[in-house]
Amino acid sequence: MMRQFLRAKSQYPDAIVFFRLGDFYEMFYEDAERATGILDIALTSRGTGPDGNKIPMCGVPHHAAAGYLATLLRSGEKVAICEQMADPSSVKGVVPREVVRVVTPGLCLEPDALDAKSENFLVAVTPDGGVAALEVSTGCLRACEVEVGPHLVGELVRLDPPELVLATDDPQLRALCENTLPTAALRIATPRDTDTEPLGSLVSPSAHAELQSSPEAACAAHVALLYARAHRMDVRIHRADLYTPGARLVLDDAAVRNLELVRTLDGKRQGSLLGLLDETRTPMGARTLRSRLLEPLTDVERIRRRHDAVDIFAADPRFRDEVRVELGGMGDLERLAVRTGVGLATPRDLGAIRDGLRAARRIDAVLDGRPESTLDDVLAGLRPEDLCLDLLEALEDALVESPPTVDRQGGIFKAGHIEELDALRTLSTTSKDIVLDLERRERERTGIGSLKVKFTKVFGYYIEISNAKLDAVPSDYVRKQTVASGERFITAELADLQGRILHADERARALEASTFQALRRDVGEHAPRLHRIARTMAAIDVAAGLGEVAHKRGYVRPEMDGSRRLLLEESRHPTVEYFAPRGEFVPNTLELDPEATRFMLLTGPNMSGKSTAMRQAALAVIMGQAGGFVAARRAEIGVVDRVYTRVGASDKLARGQSTFMVEMTEASAILRGATDRSFVILDEIGRGTSTYDGLAIAWAVAEHLHDVVQCRAIFATHYHELCELADRAAHAANFNVAAKEHDDRMIFLHRLVPGGSNRSYGLAVARLAGVPPVVLARAQAKLDELEHLHAQNDERPSDQIALFAPAAPLQSEVGKTLHAIDIERMTPVDALVTLARLIDLAKQDDD
Repeated sequence: MMRQFLRAKSQYPDAIVFFRLGDFYEMFYEDAERATGILDIALTSRGTGPDGNKIPMCGVPHHAAAGYLATLLRSGEKVAICEQMADPSSVKGVVPREVVRVVTPGLCLEPDALDAKSENFLVAVTPDGGVAALEVSTGCLRACEVEVGPHLVGELVRLDPPELVLATDDPQLRALCENTLPTAALRIATPRDTDTEPLGSLVSPSAHAELQSSPEAACAAHVALLYARAHRMDVRIHRADLYTPGARLVLDDAAVRNLELVRTLDGKRQGSLLGLLDETRTPMGARTLRSRLLEPLTDVERIRRRHDAVDIFAADPRFRDEVRVELGGMGDLERLAVRTGVGLATPRDLGAIRDGLRAARRIDAVLDGRPESTLDDVLAGLRPEDLCLDLLEALEDALVESPPTVDRQGGIFKAGHIEELDALRTLSTTSKDIVLDLERRERERTGIGSLKVKFTKVFGYYIEISNAKLDAVPSDYVRKQTVASGERFITAELADLQGRILHADERARALEASTFQALRRDVGEHAPRLHRIARTMAAIDVAAGLGEVAHKRGYVRPEMDGSRRLLLEESRHPTVEYFAPRGEFVPNTLELDPEATRFMLLTGPNMSGKSTAMRQAALAVIMGQAGGFVAARRAEIGVVDRVYTRVGASDKLARGQSTFMVEMTEASAILRGATDRSFVILDEIGRGTSTYDGLAIAWAVAEHLHDVVQCRAIFATHYHELCELADRAAHAANFNVAAKEHDDRMIFLHRLVPGGSNRSYGLAVARLAGVPPVVLARAQAKLDELEHLHAQNDERPSDQIALFAPAAPLQSEVGKTLHAIDIERMTPVDALVTLARLIDLAKQDDD
């Protein structure tokens, strides 16, 4: 047996081998030691190895293996499944075992290890920018060619794969991928993964022809498919696409992260835009919505057709509810079709396919009930044969309503479906009555009233006759055993009945299992049809879900065109509005027009809502071009080719990048990649360095975006000097977020108003944050001093303002601090701290 394990391990040395032993998957040697740390299970031992030491071992129950497997995959491990290839009860000696497949984070079909609402890509990358994304659980392959650098980073972030395969061990490419996706399992293709099997033998002729038009994309696709083949993954490709990233709205990694499109900054789905918009009722609908948010369209007509579909559902609540109720019974037809095609589907999976097809039939009936049922291209092309009614009929005829999870426990097929199975079931369930009937007949035939038919596990069925009646035993009775009270006999009829009864259950289960496997193969032949209907229902699900969101939250259909205009009237931030107390979110109107103001300089205090206003504009563009409605009273969106963001402060210290370095890197990507059709939002450019360095950088960046790139942009800053830019730039205008101070309190109005702000209200915000009064007083004193010094200078100094310049002779440090203290707001503790600080300042004045 251990030879079998060692042979399996030698085939896949980098994988943990799940070695089937009866009802457990066992792991040995270093596999066991690795697995116990990840799975938190006990490490034991078995026998001794060649070195005389105990062999480390651990194991997991076969029936619960899926959960343990999912944990290992999340840790980036590969798992080789080594199964028993025969029934142990029918084999003498060692049961034959073989590795049947190798599961990796990107090559996984187990439902427990997959996120039903997200795609699970294995991504292959070549040094020259070929990218291929293989989704084995849905049978999809996508490939493209991008420039290595920021564009590749953006594509990897959008795909978000759990596993990456590099065509070669290129150090620069490896470093880029590791920095971009630090949690993904990174592999280097080996000679075993890249054998000589040509790409044409792995995909359909049409897909091969399309991929060949881009050599790098084809190379990446080849690497991905060969990697899957080397890991014994029976890949069924139902859709292969060559795409151009620029044919959609481009979102780089900063935009996806900063706008929290699919997860929040702390990695959670709840609180993201996707979490808010996802009202889908099917797993494939949820995956489609996620894909659309990360790949908004740029084709105006396609966008409008998506809006048409949402419009119909949003406008008709009854129709929407009818469709959504039926979608709830659809299940995940897309992934179920793949599991069926590769022979992994359970009886319950086929039952789920049947139920999904039933739901599709009912949805089709609801759609036919609408005279104007032309929702979208996919729906307009829905034909009767696409509903798989013949397959549905076959499944309904065969399966019980609630099939079991495994195929060897019986109870899969309806009564009347298999005549032989019905006979075996009848024999099994009525065996007692059959035996009693035989006993009655034998009593009548022999005239022995005390004759009994009995059963023991050792001897099986027998006829027992007492000693007093042995002279009446018929000649066809065969003596089987002598007991104290009489004799036990067997007859040909009883022996035949015993064989049939004892093996009825076993034969019934075997017959059901073989019949199920045949049915599964037949259903697998229809996998392409199931994929087509799954895609159709996913599109309907997304449209109905977005219609539900629009209806509940008052979103409007945006007017889309090819201009460069952007008008958002009374717009709101979707997630901020949702989580804010009802009625407290303040909407804002924003208008950018290439013939008027296309560059907005935005000033105002911290916490006033500048960042929210900018982000809601970017989200409106993305939502509209993804095919959804937007959070506004009215919206006009001229199609955008790229959305760029530079908001917030973050660092990547582990990668040697400070906050300011990250800021400049993101700014560089914007300046190099933006076009006149882009939409750019920037917040606080230049704040990570000295005052005049930062101001100079911010000025130059704003000037370049306005004069050279000529894109639509919102530029938020605390450098009030930048307000001068609007006086000389033809298409720039100043706006600020209104705020007021009242009785030393800050009141945020959250309303965009024309004109620049000459104050940042930093001390007021610090007071709101709970900064101690003595610190606030000292800061106010120093601010007064700096403003006084600045006003005395006729010319702007060439260096940054000296924060620790000698104090003006007008007043001592103690006096200035005392003057700034708000004693009515101080607690006793604050007063004591302030007194101690004033004593220190007095000592400094004396010195």
